[in-house]
Amino acid sequence: MVLALTLIALACNPGDRLLDLSAKLPRAVKTVDVLISVEPFYARLYLYQPGFPDSSQSCCRNQPSSVLKLPVIDGRFCIKQSQSQMKWKLQIIGRPDEEI
Repeated sequence: MVLALTLIALACNPGDRLLDLSAKLPRAVKTVDVLISVEPFYARLYLYQPGFPDSSQSCCRNQPSSVLKLPVIDGRFCIKQSQSQMKWKLQIIGRPDEEI
């Protein structure tokens, strides 16, 4: 029973996507800068840690692209789209002092 509750808490909300970057990010990285592009420009994209939808950050309010600084806990993020037919692209921006 405890395992089932733990799995539910670490999942994304229904309809949201799980993005797993844990294998691509070094463990020493605590935050990442993510460049997000959306089409159409008025669409929004929300990113949050699995199990914590209240911690979501929104992107691209009437702009075609935006940069978000996201905390890295386990390298997994949930993505929620404001529109089902929208297109989006994520790109991690490297910092000179960190290797990704």
